[in-house]
Amino acid sequence: AVWVDVGRGFWLVTAHERVREVVADTETFSSQSGGLGLTNPSPVAQARIAALTPPGGLRGQVPTLLTLDPPAHSRNRKLIARAFTPRAARRYEERIRTICRELIAGWTDGGTVDFVTSFAIPLPVRVIAAGLDVPDDRVADFKRWSDAAVSDIGAGLDDDAFVTAFEHKLELAEFIQAEIERKRGEGLADDIMSQLVHARLDAEEQAELGGEAEPMLSDDEIQSIVRQLLVAGNETTTNLLSQLMVALAHDCGWWQRMSGDGELVGRVVEEGLRMSTPSAVNQRACTRDVDFHGVQMAAGDTVMVGYLAADHDPSVFPDPQRFDPDRENLGELLSFGRGVHFCPGASLARLEARVALEELVAALDGFELPCVGELEWNSSFQLRAIRELPMVPRFRPRSGGAR
Repeated sequence: AVWVDVGRGFWLVTAHERVREVVADTETFSSQSGGLGLTNPSPVAQARIAALTPPGGLRGQVPTLLTLDPPAHSRNRKLIARAFTPRAARRYEERIRTICRELIAGWTDGGTVDFVTSFAIPLPVRVIAAGLDVPDDRVADFKRWSDAAVSDIGAGLDDDAFVTAFEHKLELAEFIQAEIERKRGEGLADDIMSQLVHARLDAEEQAELGGEAEPMLSDDEIQSIVRQLLVAGNETTTNLLSQLMVALAHDCGWWQRMSGDGELVGRVVEEGLRMSTPSAVNQRACTRDVDFHGVQMAAGDTVMVGYLAADHDPSVFPDPQRFDPDRENLGELLSFGRGVHFCPGASLARLEARVALEELVAALDGFELPCVGELEWNSSFQLRAIRELPMVPRFRPRSGGAR
């Protein structure tokens, strides 16, 4: 661990073994550590925010999932678990394929498209919108609200952007509340929103938690969880798909090998997760003074766990900058975290990426990235994203004639 003297300062842990140790010790390294926003709004901006804030405040400002420790975290986890099993994720496979084919159909053979805006963004937005049963006519709003939800994560905003993002967060909260009330008036359905609204601890689960845990999620907890799903379900998948295409452009042999090899497609996704680790860092807070392998950390210190760095630890992944889906230890990657905070949406994210690659490989004989050496990245140190990715697709000939 090294001390990074930026802002209030923090410890940065990067070695694979040490990152795993930190995330496993929830008693010493708490997830109740605040956010990763870097925005410091001026007094004028703060006054504008105060004027916009409703009497009860912005909904959903309660700790859940990422910002809770056991046993409270265990209650949250049990209540959302049914909505995020691998079996539940597989319900969306055909919907994902349909969306992929619709997006690819909008491309022209040999013409230039922006892969980010024409595929990597709309695919996960439409999938998570479908998962939350968002009406089709609100998907554009959903993307705008999603952007607002993550706008200051690992990045700073100027005053106007900060206020605008807050306005969009208010709109999102109002929309989610209306959906909660709609779902509460309906019977239990398969969609994620319905599962969250109707989730209830059974007697055995309550007993495991001490017998006094609230049996259902509150509206504010659902608000908080849905906003976290927007980050996990949209931004990280967008970033994974974009960075996968860059990696595959550097070694075109993998593209042809994937055709008809579903097992290889799965390994390509896993290596893409290792290479890009779409959520590069996460945050913990020391609950006590601790000697961490010779480093003296004090109670209250912030600890950043570097998932991206850990996934490039050469002692675990030799030649870590080389894209190699044939690595034998891809099960060691930390892209979805580890332990009690392992990402509940991992199955859905993996499914989206796998289906996306299968559909892209089925449609395209190959592609070119004319500006692959001049990529423009966003300013977030946590949600690293390529802003645009011009791509020239080459379609496979259709049986009975060219496309």
